Amino acid sequence: MSEINFDPVVLTQSLVKCASITPEDDGALTVVENHLKTIGFECYPLNFSGNNSYEVKNLFATIGNEGKHFAYAGHTDVVPIGNESSWKYPPFSGKIDGEKLYGRGSEDMKSSVACFISATKRFLDKYKKLPGKISFIITGDEERDSVNGTPRILEWASKNNYNFDHCLVGEPTSKHEVGDKIKIGRRGSISFFLQAKGIQGHTANSHLAENSAHHLVNLLNSILEKPLDEGNENFLPSSVQIATIDIGNTVQNVIPELAKATVNIRFNDMHSSDSIIQWMDKKIEKIFSKLENASCTYTFEANAESFLNKPGILYDIISKSISDITGKNSTPEQATDGGTSDARYIKNYCEVVELGIRNHTLHKVDEFVYTKDIIKLEKIYFQILENYFK
Repeated sequence: MSEINFDPVVLTQSLVKCASITPEDDGALTVVENHLKTIGFECYPLNFSGNNSYEVKNLFATIGNEGKHFAYAGHTDVVPIGNESSWKYPPFSGKIDGEKLYGRGSEDMKSSVACFISATKRFLDKYKKLPGKISFIITGDEERDSVNGTPRILEWASKNNYNFDHCLVGEPTSKHEVGDKIKIGRRGSISFFLQAKGIQGHTANSHLAENSAHHLVNLLNSILEKPLDEGNENFLPSSVQIATIDIGNTVQNVIPELAKATVNIRFNDMHSSDSIIQWMDKKIEKIFSKLENASCTYTFEANAESFLNKPGILYDIISKSISDITGKNSTPEQATDGGTSDARYIKNYCEVVELGIRNHTLHKVDEFVYTKDIIKLEKIYFQILENYFK
């Protein structure tokens, strides 16, 4: 076992050095477990599989007594590195160059996990008797299917009578400086996998064929011709994006029978997955209903519904804690932008707010965090625990 060091920068390095590309763990959860065991946490490694997804390693850890139950939720899995030769330093080196700590997962979100572990250690050292309970919900499956991760941990916790009062998710939310922006909700996400079918033929004999690509292009133009909405006070406008177009034609003189496209929609609380599906059905009917020799089918993946947590007790505590550390009286921006997060599952159990490091390099080549930001986030997390349990 490597030396247990609770310095948040050193701990971030230790986690980054684990090549935990979903669903591989590569020791990341062991690093977390070893640190939490050292300060008295009961740790429950939870491996879940099935549900048409891969096996995932997770960790639930808890400490404390009767009283308010505060949970921290995070993930140790990371996205693939892309082209390794494009990286300034090896993506799992945890290299520190000047003020920057480089590595895949440094921003999303191993630095946050390290900060909350470090803050919890300092808090428990200061207050020998915890007036309540602190738990960690750490998954190795946030970046991909998110099937055998946080949802399964929450189900397990509920069955074992762990009831949370509030939960902080450590996703990178800050904008210009740590603590200036938090997430109180997220947009929903649904993807459509469209397939237009026509009649294959020679490009010189178009009257004897039906070009599926032409009809698919017409459909995509119809999908994009008008925004779904203009947003509202809590959400940005819904986003419709064409992610792929695939005809698979290897020659220039054949009219394609099949043409495919993927459309991803990030929708606000003015819509639901069901209403978006109905909208898509109408678009397809408009283009294809009068065509005798062409049709369009699709499958879809509804990954998340939009949600909004009205600011409550936890938001007020987080806002005060940020002000306590930064010395600024302004409240953090309340946002719902970005992709999905596991907060979409936690919201069904308790109030959940997201606060983490600055969001500027996640998923990019040369992902990095500023070491000064790690130190600042750890101080804010410590202050949140102080204000929560006082």
